[in-house]
Amino acid sequence: MRKRFVALLALLTLVMMVPALGASAGGLLGYEPAYYNGQTVTINAIEVHQNPRLLDHGAADLYEVMYPVDHSLWGSNVPQCDPCDHAGDGITPDDYHDHVLDSVPGSPAGNDYRVPWHVFLIQPAPGEDAAYAALLPLDSETKIDAAIAADVAVEIDTHFYFLCAVVDPAAAA
Repeated sequence: MRKRFVALLALLTLVMMVPALGASAGGLLGYEPAYYNGQTVTINAIEVHQNPRLLDHGAADLYEVMYPVDHSLWGSNVPQCDPCDHAGDGITPDDYHDHVLDSVPGSPAGNDYRVPWHVFLIQPAPGEDAAYAALLPLDSETKIDAAIAADVAVEIDTHFYFLCAVVDPAAAA
C-alpha cells in the first residue's frame, strides 16, 4: 500500500511540474541539464498533448532520478536540479533530481533517439535510501537498470510524454 501511495504521489508531483518544466503555447522554452552515458548535455522541454497510444512506441526514455530525502546520504553528490521547483509549490523532496537520457542524436543506441520523451521516475526502493545514495549519480541508463535489477531502485512509469531536444549548452545562456 505504501509503495502505491509513493508512486501515486510521485506521479501527481511530476504531472503538476511538467508545465513549468516545459513551455506551453507562446511560453518561454525551458532548458535543463541532463546526463547521457555519464556526460552532461543540455535539453529543452516543450509540453505536448498527452496521447500515450500514439507515443508509446515513438518515444525515447527520460529518467528523472530522485535523490533521497535525507540530504546527509548524498555525500559530495549534487543533483542537477538542486532544487528545481518545477511545480511552483515550494521546495519539496522531488525538487532534487537528475535527468538521464537513454539516447542522443547520433548515438549508437540502436536509433533509440526520438524527439518525444517518455518520462520514468527513479527513486530509492523502500528501505534502500543509503544503498541507493551510494550509487549516485545514476548518470546513465545502464546504471539505472543495474540499480533496479539489484532492488535498490524502483522505476515508476509516469505515463507522461513531452518534446525534448538535445541542444547546444549556449542555447540556455
